[in-house]
Amino acid sequence: MDIRKKCQPHLWLLTGTVEGHVFAKSLLKDGWKITVSVVSDRASTPYKNLKLEEILIGALITEEEIRNLILNERLNQIGFHCVIDLTHPFAVNITGLISKVCKELDQPFIRYERPIENISNAFLIEKFSDLEKYDLNNKSILLAVGVRHLQEAITFSRNSGANVYTRILANPESIRKTLSSSIRKTNFAVLNPSVSSNGKIEKALVKKWDIDGVICRQSGGGNELLWHRICISMNIKLWLLKRPCEFKHINSIDNYETLIKRLKSINME
Repeated sequence: MDIRKKCQPHLWLLTGTVEGHVFAKSLLKDGWKITVSVVSDRASTPYKNLKLEEILIGALITEEEIRNLILNERLNQIGFHCVIDLTHPFAVNITGLISKVCKELDQPFIRYERPIENISNAFLIEKFSDLEKYDLNNKSILLAVGVRHLQEAITFSRNSGANVYTRILANPESIRKTLSSSIRKTNFAVLNPSVSSNGKIEKALVKKWDIDGVICRQSGGGNELLWHRICISMNIKLWLLKRPCEFKHINSIDNYETLIKRLKSINME
């Protein structure tokens, strides 16, 4: 069924994951109108060749910003058929804001949550301070936790006696935050994910720095799976920072087929 021919329903996608681009392409193909929100111009690049209604660039900081965007769409058109949260599993602030505003405005809202991966080869930690329970004395530990959590991870890893290394993404914000952290300048590498996605560069860093263990987030997706594979193949330890559970009350979906069923079940008045 070509939905667009019938009533051209409009979806607002807040994205911050690879799945955001995949879902946007599929929804367009299935006939939905799409507006996408991303946090930076760099993050908008994959969407620029898609036939979107609009690309909104910049972090949504306040409830008022979100509320005004939804209400303006209702004034100018018939409103969003649904707001879809495809942000990163650790982006708890935006999920909290958007779900709260949507509930207040009686705006249909769906959260995509990546499935939890098998962690049989990993140690699960609730918070970085849990690292102090492990003997990391003189161990070389590679942090793959994102720059937002980098300094906290550095602090507790060092408190456990570890020699700390990290790899970061090749963008100005990541480099700036890493340089302002307490990590030694010789102990981090800047990677382009499009080049390193097969894991060869990460494996080379593990060998170069003689890494004993890796700490990453339980974020699901390709990055977590990559570190599972690397740690198993190179016989090194893996610690996963447990995924936030603040929004377990949100009735989320974990695949595209379920999303489509939910969208079609929303009453269109």
